[in-house]
This record gives sequence, C-alpha cells and structure tokens, in this order.
Amino acid sequence: MTSRTPAALATAALSATVALTLAAPTAGAADPPPTLKRILGTVPAYVQQLQALGTTADITPVRAMIALRQRDEAGLERLITAVSTPGSPSYGDFLSPAEFEQRFAPTQQSVDAVSDVARAAGLQVSAVPRNHAYVMVSGTAAQAQRLFHTTLRDFTLRGVRVHAPVSAVRLPSSIAGLVADVKGLDTGDVAQHRASPPPAYVNAGPCSTSWGQSASTAPTPAGLTGPLPDAVCGYTPQQLQGAYGVKDAIAAGLDGTGQSVAIIDAFSSPRIVSDVGTWSAKHGLPAPQVEVHDSFLQQNAPQGPSLPIGDLPPIGFGILDPQGWAGEETLDLEAVHAIAPKAKLVYQGANTALNMDLNVAQNSVVAGRLAQIVTNSYGGTTDDEDPASDAIWKQAAAQGMGVYFSSGDAGDETAGTGDLKLRAVDAGGNSPWVTSVGGTTLAVGAKDEYQFETYWGTFTSTLTGGAFPPPVFNSGGGGGTSQAYAQPDYQRGAVPDEFANFWKGKAEAVSGGKQPGRVTPDVAMLGDPNSGFLMGLVQDHSAYRNLGGNTLPGDDTHYSEYRIGGTSLSSPLFAGMMALADQAAGRPHGFANPALYAARTAGAFRDVSAPAKPVAVIRTNYKNATNAEAGTETLLRTAGNTASLKSVPGYDDSSGLGSPQGLAVLRALAPGSALVPKDRAAAGSGTACTPPRSLRFALSAGKGRRIVSLTVTVAGKRTITRRGRRLTAVTVTLPKGRSRFSVVIRTRTASGLITTSTRTFTASGCKRGKVTVKRTRTRAVATR
Repeated sequence: MTSRTPAALATAALSATVALTLAAPTAGAADPPPTLKRILGTVPAYVQQLQALGTTADITPVRAMIALRQRDEAGLERLITAVSTPGSPSYGDFLSPAEFEQRFAPTQQSVDAVSDVARAAGLQVSAVPRNHAYVMVSGTAAQAQRLFHTTLRDFTLRGVRVHAPVSAVRLPSSIAGLVADVKGLDTGDVAQHRASPPPAYVNAGPCSTSWGQSASTAPTPAGLTGPLPDAVCGYTPQQLQGAYGVKDAIAAGLDGTGQSVAIIDAFSSPRIVSDVGTWSAKHGLPAPQVEVHDSFLQQNAPQGPSLPIGDLPPIGFGILDPQGWAGEETLDLEAVHAIAPKAKLVYQGANTALNMDLNVAQNSVVAGRLAQIVTNSYGGTTDDEDPASDAIWKQAAAQGMGVYFSSGDAGDETAGTGDLKLRAVDAGGNSPWVTSVGGTTLAVGAKDEYQFETYWGTFTSTLTGGAFPPPVFNSGGGGGTSQAYAQPDYQRGAVPDEFANFWKGKAEAVSGGKQPGRVTPDVAMLGDPNSGFLMGLVQDHSAYRNLGGNTLPGDDTHYSEYRIGGTSLSSPLFAGMMALADQAAGRPHGFANPALYAARTAGAFRDVSAPAKPVAVIRTNYKNATNAEAGTETLLRTAGNTASLKSVPGYDDSSGLGSPQGLAVLRALAPGSALVPKDRAAAGSGTACTPPRSLRFALSAGKGRRIVSLTVTVAGKRTITRRGRRLTAVTVTLPKGRSRFSVVIRTRTASGLITTSTRTFTASGCKRGKVTVKRTRTRAVATR
C-alpha cells in the first residue's frame, strides 16, 4: 500500500529510535531546544537511488497526516483475537464505533498536544476524524521542515516531479510517543491500482465463451501440446457463480441480501452508478444498490487529466492516473455484485491516489462503520510495515468488519527471474490484520462447471515470423513471506515452516530472517486476465487517436464490455463470497482469517496446485486496443509459472489455502445455516454427489515399508482392514452428512520396526461428478 521499500526499512533500522539532545542553551536563553525522537520508516528508498533536483522551494504547498497511536494496543489485539476466533466465548461480540472510541481511540489530550506543536510551527490543523486516528496539517514546505525537523528535496520519479524527506522525521519527545507514523511528505507515495485503465479496450477475436470452446489456429510452441485454446472472451457472473458452486444457492435466495460491502479506491468516476446498472441489466442481475461517498475533488471523467486543486500536491497526472482508476472502481463494484447480487455496495473514493488520502478514505469507512466488509484493489510493490493503516484495520476487526486486499499482480516481484534480492510481498495485503487474496487461472466449462484452477503466473510471447520466441514474464498473483511482519497466530500450524521461515539464513534477507514471517496470500480466486471477467463501462473508443488525453468533439464515447483480470478482480470476488457467508451465518464474520484457517480441514477450499501439464492459451489483441485499423498481434500466454513462489499440495505461497469450494466454505463458515442448500456438492456446476458416496484411492506404506494392518473408521465405525501389502487400494463409503474419516495404518520396515500412525482425510467436493479426497492431517501414535 505504501511505496516504502525493504531497503528503507533496513536503513531506518540502523538508526534506532533514540533521543537526540541538542547542545545545551547558553545562559539567559529563552527556551532550551527540544529533545527530538525519530519516526522510523519516513524516508522512501528512492532518495538514496535518485539524484535530487534540489531543495523543495519553501513556498511549496505541503499536507501531512500525523497518525496517532491507539490506546492499549496489546489489549486491543487480545480483543480482536477473542472476537474473531471460532470457539472463543467472545466470538462475534464486536464493538460499536462508539465503544471502540471510548476504549481504544487516541484521546482528545493527544490530539490537542500534537495540534499545538503543529500550530507552533506555523501549520494549520485541517482535519481530525471522530476516532482521532490522525491530525491532518497543511502549510508550506518551510513550515513542514520546521515541524518535522527534516529536509525536503525534489526528485523525478516515474517521469514526474515529486518531493520527499531525505532524513527521518523527528518530533519533540513530548509528542513523539503519541505518533505512529507521518505520511504525505513523500508525494511519490502513491498506491497502484490493479486493473487495466480506460481509454477503451476492446476484445479482439477469436476468443472463447468458455474454456476450450474454440481452438486456436496459431502454431503450437515447443514444449506444449496443441492446438492450444483461444483465450476466453471474459466470464459472465453466471459462469463464475457456477464454477465456484454458488449459482443454485444464489437463485434460492442466498444472494447477499441485508449485507454491505465497501469498495475503496482513488477518485470517483461520475458514471460509476450508471455503468454498474447497465452491466447488471445486460447480465440478468438485480439492479445494484450503490451508495457513493465522494466529493467534488474525487469526481473524475474517464478521459482527461486531473489537475491539482486547492491544497492538492502539485504533482503530475501520470503518477496519480485518474483515468486508470475509473476502470478499477467499476470492476470492483461489478465483481462484488456478480457473486452477491443483493448486497449493498458502498463506494468510498479518496481525493487522490496518495496513500495518505487513501488512509483518510479507509478511516472514513471504518470510523463510521459504513459496511461490514471492505475490499481494496490497490497496493504497493514493496514489503513495508504501515502503522497508520494497521490501526484502521484493527479498529475494523474490533467492530466486526472484514478487510480484503489484492495480493498484487507481479508475482514474487522478481519479473519471473526468481532473484531473491528482488523478491517481496506487496504492501496492503502483507498486513496480518487483513485477508490477502491471490490470483488463479480458472477454467470454466460450457455448462458453467468448474474444470480446473492453477496459479496465475503468466509468461508471454508474441508470434513473430510464424513462430513464438521464448516467453518472458508478464504478470502473476502476488505472494511470498513478509519481512516486515511476523507470523500471526492464525498461521501457526497451518502454514508450513518452509514458507514461514523462507528468509531464515538467506543472505538476501533484509531482516536477517530472524523470525517466521507473515505469508501471503491467505486465499485465492480468479485473477488471470486470460481467463478473465467480462466487465462493462463507458469508454472513449477514439482515445487512440488523441493520445494527449484531450476530449475532442468527434470522440466516440459509449458503453462497451471487455475481458479484465488482476487480483483487483480476486479480492472483490472473495468479498462477495464472504457477503454470502455473512448472510448464511446471520451475522458478520468480521476479521475472517482465524475462521478461514480453521475451515481448512473441513474441505472449504480447493487446493490450487501445479498443473499436471502446462497450461497456455492463444490471445489476439488489437494493436491500438480498440479496432483493427493498426492491425492485430497474436500472443502466447502461459499459466502456473511461480518463479520463486511454490505451487504444492496444501497451503502454499502462491495461492494460500486455495480457492473457495462453493457450498463447502459456506457450510464451514455458517454451520447449520438453513440458507445453505443441503443436497448439493460443495463444488462444480451444481451436479450432486449423492450419499452414500463411494471413494476409492490408494494408500502407500512408504519407501522400504510394508503394511501390517490398515483400519478405516467413519463416524466411529470400523469399516475395513487390510494386511501384508506395500500399496493397497481402499474403498470407503461416506454416509450422508459425513465428509471426514480416519485411517490407522501400521507399517513394518525390513528390520522389523513397526510404526503406527493416524491419517485424517476429508472428502473435499465434486470434480466431474466424483468426490475428491485430500489428507488433512497425519499423526504418529507409536513406534516400536
């Protein structure tokens, strides 16, 4: 979410938080100079990498957010654990905003102390929210440097002039302990949206209406078996409902009724309500309930630059990208609506794409509890701690609000090389107080049935001279192990040590690998644009003719639809799924990670593993993105390439726990709910796996061992025993309502050593009409 980097964290760590006592005043001096303390993490890494253009002019307008520390942070974290963990006596006993403010919000005395020091430096206090999360100040660069005891310099970042502090912010010790973070002095600290922008993009044909519906005539690249399928044109809401197993449940009334989902982005397209309404009508969905929270400054036409107004920072259009955010905003609302078509959609736009302004938007949603679920499709490409955002998300968790973040669209950030010096998880989703949603490649069949899913990790190659050159990295769902955040309790015992301790002992580790880290993502859903989502909005179809961004009288501006992806699709899709879970449970789940990890043994998630054979599609693009006037190009797009991430059975750092297994995840999160259909399988197109369910699979004794005895137990009843084999086939019949069974297996080595262990299995849903099984636990009982 922020643009601070691990390098910045390392640099800051070298200068520990110490008191710097200035020289003693001479006799007769009016006031002694204050003792100052550093606020770490306030210097962006690029100030060490770029040549400064010079010192920022004293009269340059500056805004800054001084984020305040919450009271009793340890007590707040204990409360979050208690109200968010299934089985806890306080599970679901959330606070109201007023109760939170009374117990944990910064006090008025803290606000007054910080405000007084800011005013003494000449700055104005422009805003303080009801929960006292921050004090917003504005003034000039000279006044800001006086308050924060740092120097601002100008840099050229991504082609745009920005300013940033070149030394850590320092504040008087009288208020430094009240302050968690300072934002806004770095005007390059801009969040990146996760979706393709307007001007118009139009799908070029051929493309498939479902996975594999049409085969490409392009030559088959070496190492692949052809013909390869055409890329899909974009899945409809009904296709995604079917593939994720909730189509029939939605039709029966489990549709998000009574639930609310907030979408936070930068800016606000003035057409967002009409666009989502047009799209819904075209796809047979109920008219959306959209509640928009924005201001004049947030309104942004789909074409044309956004100019600085008032005290907005004088930085360029290119770094803020209001055009690109218009497509992001519309996608987020349509994706939630596709899965939870009766849920209320609350859109909150930030005044700019600066992370400081996104914090203001986040706090507005949480302080007012505008919704029970929040989805965020933006972030930063570096693994940073963000105390200001964490405080907001902790309040959300205490109030029963679930927060979901896109995990990123650049895989492990190594551009496909696997270079560990470049590897990082994306900020926003790296916070342990949110649910990070990764991306998959999803195959949906002609009957809206689930075919398969793999990690979205795409390499691309353009057909040249009748052949495809070696492909290069294009995109992929973000994931990996954080060095900024330690492993949270809910990941202990669920995330294998190879991921939690990834950085341990590695020379490339910024942190030295001293602690198990928070691993992302937590869950995953469709993200690959090559198996993407069909979204719609008003676009300028003449934009390729006027690249300067100026609206012309003859422009062709009209509604159209196109295929899109990214984890900015994955996060709102999962938020929609959680709206169904909240409706089924009859209450909000709030911060869902403890419940999601607890549900992993109940068959709630499909294990997204590496494909048995390479997955790839052929995609045709218009060179000008709109029509064939400039010609087309043919591209190979692969899937499942993980670079330094892994795609393995069970939890992994590319797709987390996996993708939601339709009704199974709803049953796990809302046990006993009358709203969840009882007679359907947990997955697929709605095809029933009718009990009793017969399962047949093989069990191995292991290398160098033979099975002495093998006993399968279902619901307390011992059903089968086998002896004297190294590998044995097992048939199990599960009665209605049962999905778990255990196997006690005794094995013997050649030397006569006998080991007894218990293996627990879960029937995890349907695949092509057959129940699939995965092992959820193995426990050694005795060895002799």
